[in-house]
Amino acid sequence: MIVGGLLVIAGLAAVVWGAERFTDGALGTARRLGVSAFWIGAAVSGFEPENLVTGVAAAASALPQIALGTVIGSAVFLLTGALGLSLAIVPMAVTIPRAGAVAMGLALGAFGVALADGRVSRLEGVVLVAAAVALMGWLHRRSRAFTAAENDDDDDAPPRLRRELVLLALGLVALIAGAELVVRGARALVATSPLSETFLGMVVIGLGESVEETARMIVPARRGHPDLALGNVVGTVVVLLALNLGVIALVAPPVADPRVLAFHSPFLAACVVGVAAALGFARRLGRGVGVVLLAAYAAYLAVNVAMLG
Repeated sequence: MIVGGLLVIAGLAAVVWGAERFTDGALGTARRLGVSAFWIGAAVSGFEPENLVTGVAAAASALPQIALGTVIGSAVFLLTGALGLSLAIVPMAVTIPRAGAVAMGLALGAFGVALADGRVSRLEGVVLVAAAVALMGWLHRRSRAFTAAENDDDDDAPPRLRRELVLLALGLVALIAGAELVVRGARALVATSPLSETFLGMVVIGLGESVEETARMIVPARRGHPDLALGNVVGTVVVLLALNLGVIALVAPPVADPRVLAFHSPFLAACVVGVAAALGFARRLGRGVGVVLLAAYAAYLAVNVAMLG
């Protein structure tokens, strides 16, 4: 119990420290490179290496359905659980280009077309990867009007840029490592309690993911940079639905379970459309939106439990 508690505390501290360093590095990198904080959030914070590695490992182990599940489950959690919790704590002004919402819709469209026949082929995987790269490039061009002001001292740019990139990398590493410590600590706590394995799988393992994703959004939003936080949402959707699924298909083409086509994919589509519409037309996302998203995630979990039962 004591070791588990210490691991959770250490993990939370690492996540908070990492989120602060990541925010500093992302904003500094945006200034030095002359790009928008929104795009840095989409391209860097939105990149999901853990999900990609997990999905590829599952596909390589002849478990393509699990690989597909990592994509859908992570996207649903981001759009409902993580974003909902973040908004419930820190409401955000929508200060990102509408191209972000369009990119989410296009990524969803590519995902839907590829999965329409219940299988994602290697050729479709190539198209999905190309679509992800094209969408990120398009987002970069469309976000130029939101570019952060450049530092006036151009002679200091190289060393300063190195410093910002180091902060960015340290922040990401601390976020990932801290989330892993939280999961291990929580697992140790549950192992000494009468809680069920279902609780462990649904809540404890998700805790690490929620801590990391929520920190990536709350810290920049609290510091007055919701564009960085919402860029994470846009980028993650594009990366998960196009890039990660495409790479997984190149390793081992996944075949969707009938329940994926009947429930999980439509629910994911509703989440993407709803959040994209809010980002495209709303000026502010308040706590009420956060509560609705959290309720949607709770309902999703409840249906999953009922289906398993």
